[in-house]
Amino acid sequence: MGVREYNERERKWGKEFRDWQQKFYRSKEWIKLRNRVRDINGMRCNKCGKLIRGKSIVDHIEEVTPGNKYDVSITLNEDNLQLLCLGCHNSKTFAHQIDYEMKNRNDVNLF
Repeated sequence: MGVREYNERERKWGKEFRDWQQKFYRSKEWIKLRNRVRDINGMRCNKCGKLIRGKSIVDHIEEVTPGNKYDVSITLNEDNLQLLCLGCHNSKTFAHQIDYEMKNRNDVNLF
């Protein structure tokens, strides 16, 4: 998924989904499960294995979308969660936004 597709997806999902996300990630059920995942993993990143000293992200392996947001087998399933350090989370979540082939960078002058 390129930058254009990602931005279009965000526009389609809109305010209603963002409001749902805020409510969900503040819920007692999510906080309890998030803390359990952190405890089980001993604050070690599931991807790089480093001890996390700072921000950690309990990440959904299968992304939560407007179409599956009420599916607890995705949203509140421990098997669909992984503990990531901020660097690993950002590389997983935002890698699709980087246009490595520079298709959309016609205005870049490298000289």
